[in-house]
Amino acid sequence: MVSVLMPYISVLLLLQSGPQLLYGDESQNCGPKGEKGDRGAQGLPGLPGSKGDRGDTGLLSANVDMIPTGPKGDKGDPGVTGIPGPAGRPGFPGIPGFPGLKGDPGSPGGDVTSLQSQIHDLTAKFAMMEKAASFGTFRKVGQKYFVYDGIVKTFDEGIQVCKEVGGTIALARNAVEHQALHKVVVASGLNEKPFIGVTDRDKEGQFVDIDGKLLTFTNWASDQPDNYQETQHCGTIIVESGLWDDASCNQPRPIMCEIQYK
Repeated sequence: MVSVLMPYISVLLLLQSGPQLLYGDESQNCGPKGEKGDRGAQGLPGLPGSKGDRGDTGLLSANVDMIPTGPKGDKGDPGVTGIPGPAGRPGFPGIPGFPGLKGDPGSPGGDVTSLQSQIHDLTAKFAMMEKAASFGTFRKVGQKYFVYDGIVKTFDEGIQVCKEVGGTIALARNAVEHQALHKVVVASGLNEKPFIGVTDRDKEGQFVDIDGKLLTFTNWASDQPDNYQETQHCGTIIVESGLWDDASCNQPRPIMCEIQYK
């Protein structure tokens, strides 16, 4: 800081000594020229000048038409065919449509109902097979089983026995069933004619099944039924031939049952 102010201090000292020290006596001869002193320190920066006038408008802004146009370029090569261009921007989403009309109610679940029915049928058939297999002798024909297990009862007692196992006294309704029933009779090794489910106790000479329905199939032996001594009102099957005969309902006989799938 002192080195910067030294030139200013020297000037002040000379001014205080009088003009003669600065310029000397005019009457006196000047002494020899001294050596060149060192360069003084750089002065302080001056204040900024005033704003100048606005320049003239450039050529481009003054008149665009005055700008020269360059020569026309060569025609470009043809584009490559077969290559699709870039995909366009996705379109705006469409306006949602109106809700459709209400559909008709659906049908009940057929598949579930059918499956349940099949399960019910299988369960019933299995139960019937279990009952039939519990007898000593049994044979299947159509939707029923003819069974025998050595039981000997009167006609009415036989009805109750067969009812307790879910069946009724055996009765063939056609020729095929008759053959199956006769095979059970033979396979059982019976020596006495078993009961079959026919009776004319309600009306003499008109045999019906135990439900009171008229018979649609019969296989009576010759001259049968004869109602011997007017005491024979229930049907039996002859072991050897398989033909039918009437007998007393109160005489105990082998009881054959039929278990039918329902």
